Amino acid sequence: MEYPTPHGADQPEYAENLQEFYDAIREYYDELFPVDEGAVALITGLVEDFRKNSPIQPPPICRYLGIGCATGTLENRISSPALDVTGIDRNPGMVETSQRRMKRGYSSTRFFEMSAIDIRRFLKPGSFNIIGCVNNTLPYLADETLARKFLFDAKALLAPGGKLVLQFINFDSFGPNEAVRLPDRSSVRVKLSRSLHPVEEGVYELDAILEKGSGAFLELDEGTDLLAITRPRLEAWGREGGFVNFEYGGDYLGRPWTPESHYTVAILS
Repeated sequence: MEYPTPHGADQPEYAENLQEFYDAIREYYDELFPVDEGAVALITGLVEDFRKNSPIQPPPICRYLGIGCATGTLENRISSPALDVTGIDRNPGMVETSQRRMKRGYSSTRFFEMSAIDIRRFLKPGSFNIIGCVNNTLPYLADETLARKFLFDAKALLAPGGKLVLQFINFDSFGPNEAVRLPDRSSVRVKLSRSLHPVEEGVYELDAILEKGSGAFLELDEGTDLLAITRPRLEAWGREGGFVNFEYGGDYLGRPWTPESHYTVAILS
């Protein structure tokens, strides 16, 4: 889907891939994607459940892994003496920003440059109580085999009783071969416009353009695919990876999931 360039505006610059686009918008990332208080409440609630239900008293430190942490706003927000936090992102600039914003004195928080498909390679099996893969991160794996591998690997990294929290666009709400305009995100300085259009069954291509207050435009070049994660797909792949329980909501606040919900929030265990 093409976005018209306003009359008199400069021709847009182009980012060749998603990581280059993220590098360019890193300055504005937290304005466009502020920390979701609902996500904070959900993770904090799961930590409290872990501590309350622990057979060991006093309860051990809960261990959290945030996948696709970007600038680390969620991970730094939930940091506490009772929670050991690891955040990973494949973009080195995002990781650098996350590290710079760590709370002083919280030695139990760390950030690493790492892809979601490498977690089993570098992280210890059974070492996390909660894994969060939010902000629509999972569809960006863009490949069914990689998504299935990720769910298998996440299950392996969870300790007994551990939970995987996922949040992504509700692809079940899309019609067949339907192009979808996502809600714009904006601040006083910039506006981000995005759309998805189908390229093959179960795969969408992302178009994105950032408009700056100066009138300059940055456009994501072609070739960024998203895998459509639907509930049937998630459950089939999740069970294959070893998960047996699937809880769903339409948002972080626990509103019931429906086929018309804008997002899917799933907790797998």
